[in-house]
Amino acid sequence: MCFNEEMSYFNFLILSLVAFIIRDKYRLSATLFFLGIKDLIQGMSYTNIKNNKETKALTSLSWIHICFQPLFVNLFISHFDINNKLWKYIFIICLIFGFYYITKLNEFDIQNDKKCNDKSDYCADKTHSYIGKYHLGYKFNLNKDNNINFWMFLMFLPGLFTKSKIISIFWILFAGLIRIFFQNVNRGELEAIWCFLSIIYALPVALFSEYIKHY
Repeated sequence: MCFNEEMSYFNFLILSLVAFIIRDKYRLSATLFFLGIKDLIQGMSYTNIKNNKETKALTSLSWIHICFQPLFVNLFISHFDINNKLWKYIFIICLIFGFYYITKLNEFDIQNDKKCNDKSDYCADKTHSYIGKYHLGYKFNLNKDNNINFWMFLMFLPGLFTKSKIISIFWILFAGLIRIFFQNVNRGELEAIWCFLSIIYALPVALFSEYIKHY
């Protein structure tokens, strides 16, 4: 295990503190706090697993968080190109997508669906969290229409069409490195690791945003 319960709570505290310090930059601040909430959920999930308690409710909250990650990532990136009118449409699409994607979490077993496989963790017989190889992992009971491709498009590509493209490019590279380094874990655990490690990229960019804006 590379990560643990205490580290998740620590991430939440650091992200929340910095979010408060830079609260005047609401696009950055809101995103840092949003990322911190995910670490809080992960820490509480660790606690429940340790105490043999159900994690379904917390894992469902994690799914809701995942649904709105594209919205907040784009909100973060938009800080570096605030006047671009394209962001308004990107935010609307991400918001609609988030609410729509929430409906994909269901309460029936789809193990026989051809789109499901052992590596996904997104086709489990029930929604819950588990202790993975390096970190907490998620198992989601999703319906057969689950498709992550559009989520990835909204997460990584819109910023490339704005003046914030350098921030987007480094964001893509950062996410890609995580995927390469942790390629031997299931999808649900990879998602949790990505959320946990996003502090490495988001925190310094937020703290040095004024300096970055000049380049």
